[in-house]
Amino acid sequence: MLVVLAGCRVVAFEGVKEKGPGEQEGKEAVVVDLRPKLVLNGTQMVVRGKVSLPEGTVVTIQLKQFPENEDAWSISCGTAQPMDEVLEMKEVEVKKDSEFGPILFKRKPYLDNRYRIEAIIDPKGQNGEAMALIGSYGEHVKDSNGMTTVTEDGQEMVMIMKYADVVTYDEGDYATIHPRPFVVGEEGEEINSLGEMKIKCVPDEGDQE
Repeated sequence: MLVVLAGCRVVAFEGVKEKGPGEQEGKEAVVVDLRPKLVLNGTQMVVRGKVSLPEGTVVTIQLKQFPENEDAWSISCGTAQPMDEVLEMKEVEVKKDSEFGPILFKRKPYLDNRYRIEAIIDPKGQNGEAMALIGSYGEHVKDSNGMTTVTEDGQEMVMIMKYADVVTYDEGDYATIHPRPFVVGEEGEEINSLGEMKIKCVPDEGDQE
């Protein structure tokens, strides 16, 4: 389990978890399948997706930037982390066919920057049907890819979060041939956050003792 301090929240990334905090006995558990995808088209970054939750469920999409010292290699290896500041945040409701989007972010004139786009199911602010399924604090969610436990004001909540990363034009991120799936960042995944097949990353000789 990876624990990260993010502003006033303590975030623990847990991947797939058997039981949410405070899950009520007798309440049917819910497996949430969140499948966002990213399409790059020049200056446009477009997110669409599907989720196994009812119409009207709110999906939060937020944009963060990587520090300048993080390059495409460190991002592809999964060692880079974006800055805490959220540059843009948009909310979209799930449609009747379980799809959401498109959500558009523009990176012009910031073509030399590197970004992380996060898709989040947050129990707070959900409609009655979605909240009844997942619980006010996500306590009914289990065995779901991307489960993230957040502690805020002493209260634990279970969110679902996945992400995709974007590097610069010069590093090859101008346009996608196929939609890029979002990832969780776990070892068992076959692709990395840039939509590439994972490879074993070997540190530079200068980084080795």
